[in-house]
Amino acid sequence: MFARTLLFVLLAIFSRALCTPEEVHYYEKLINSEVTKALQYELPKDAKEYQPQDKVPRDFGSFDFVIVGAGSTGSVIASRLSEIGKWKILLLEAGQYPNNFTMIPRYFAISAFSEYNWGFKSTPQKTACLGAVENRCLVHRGKGVGGTSLINELVYSRGNINDYNRLSKLLADPSWDYEHVLPYFKKSENFHKNNPNAPADLEFHGTNGYLNTNYHLPPSNYTDIFLKANRELGINITDYNGLNEEGATILQINTKHGKRLDEASAFIAPVMGRSNLVISVESYVNKIEFDKHTKEAIAVIFTKHNRTYRVKAKKEIIMSTGTISTPPLLMLSGIGPKKHLDSIGIPVISDLEVGSSLREHVFCGVQFSSNTSYPSQSLQEQIKQYLSGYGDLTASNPIDGAGWYRTAIERKGSPDIEMVMSSSTPSELGKKFLGWDDETWSALFNITIPNPFTLTPVLLHSQSTGRVRLQYNDPYQFPVIDYNLLSDSNNLDIDSLYEGIQMALNLTETEAFQRIGAKLEVRQLPACTDYEFLTKNYWYCYIRQTAMAAYHPVGTCPMGPDPMKGAVVDSNLNVYGVGRLRVADASILPFTFSGHPNAVCVMIGEKISEVIKYEYGISN
Repeated sequence: MFARTLLFVLLAIFSRALCTPEEVHYYEKLINSEVTKALQYELPKDAKEYQPQDKVPRDFGSFDFVIVGAGSTGSVIASRLSEIGKWKILLLEAGQYPNNFTMIPRYFAISAFSEYNWGFKSTPQKTACLGAVENRCLVHRGKGVGGTSLINELVYSRGNINDYNRLSKLLADPSWDYEHVLPYFKKSENFHKNNPNAPADLEFHGTNGYLNTNYHLPPSNYTDIFLKANRELGINITDYNGLNEEGATILQINTKHGKRLDEASAFIAPVMGRSNLVISVESYVNKIEFDKHTKEAIAVIFTKHNRTYRVKAKKEIIMSTGTISTPPLLMLSGIGPKKHLDSIGIPVISDLEVGSSLREHVFCGVQFSSNTSYPSQSLQEQIKQYLSGYGDLTASNPIDGAGWYRTAIERKGSPDIEMVMSSSTPSELGKKFLGWDDETWSALFNITIPNPFTLTPVLLHSQSTGRVRLQYNDPYQFPVIDYNLLSDSNNLDIDSLYEGIQMALNLTETEAFQRIGAKLEVRQLPACTDYEFLTKNYWYCYIRQTAMAAYHPVGTCPMGPDPMKGAVVDSNLNVYGVGRLRVADASILPFTFSGHPNAVCVMIGEKISEVIKYEYGISN
């Protein structure tokens, strides 16, 4: 503890030497302004801001590859394909570049209430999100160069070895097993073991890539308690991105010098000077054009500054707009379920089950109090630390502890529950970010809880399936998103989450947590008064009221060997039934993994870039 305190003091001295009063004042003003704006901000209901004033497209020229979407996969592909000097690459993105505020990891939830979030909402739900306004789950999806990595929590989590081996078996393609994808993870990564007490399987990490991966500093006191509690229960302390994911851990995050390292900052910023890479922001794609005879993708129609443009692709068009936005764009272009497209008057080019298998992680937090408080800091002190690359503002959550566990229900050999520990006082912004209605929020949080912390089980292997559909034949209307969470007929999803809650309760019964007086702070929800408080039936009601989507959607354009069985793309991400069109984003994953999709999306970008180079006779 003395060494840790000494380090903190030395860093604080270093901080004062580096930060000028003007810088601190600038950030203090910026933060206060953005918080105020976020509280007043209303999420958009459509994309009509992109509607053009003209109808006849202007010529935007031709490129070898047109990449639609500058998110976590599209940014990687643009970076890697532009390494080939003779190829001309166009990257289209509806949003803008990140700014000084989005770079502060702690304020990801505030950035979600700005122009960096599309602002989607689900349809009213019947089996989850029942404590949300109108029973609608919020669907936070990033808009800008960096995509959702502009507003996510920056956790770097690849998933389990068994996830990839299962995928490889499903595809009958060994190139997707863990042995073959590991080199792509390592290629991207620039891993720093900046916490000597954090477990690290160094042979599983890369050190020369664009994507900085490290640990939040200084380590949290609560994290130490969390790890001790796991040890008491005989649970392994592990590098979850190494050989054995299962166990408790200190989280690895994607930051650099304390600032957010979204995928565009990692992969695009270093190569902005390449003359063969053109990035067009504020460019909203509304259709892919196909040759009527060959069914090959030949052009992209998009709007920019309220004008319509048409850009030709000489080689390929690559869709990287994400699990929610890729399906509507494909359907508007004639690729999707015939029955649905016929019903809204879109001619069918390829009859595929686009948008029919939406899957999500689901989280459900449980709040506790404690008798131990830690010194709070002024915003100015936090800013000084942030500008020196450490402290509370340099991570989305000052608590770094998490765990990956298997329930009794799990049969796939990989963890199906992630447990995240967090410590923050409930706020109006938190209410807004999660979408709580007044009644549920008041029952849970309209009370004073001393030194609160939350343990949040996250369901990783969702059996429930939702879907994404078009409202109308109109590219400026948001899609219809039905998550259908916790709806599987065998109740395996809610059973697993219930077991996750029991794991959380067991952890707080350990000596490590009892030393800080950990006490359950769950209240009787008005919607659950028919059930005896804290019985199994009560917890099931609590889960349906408070469980939310974890903002990790996958599966709407799944890979698979047979389009007749629901596959939309093959194992090289080519869209079935058409030519020169690929989908490369989280939508291609046919099931949820034991990790977070963001890291997987980077790997997908690395892998498919190499496949494309190989197919066109380019060797690395």
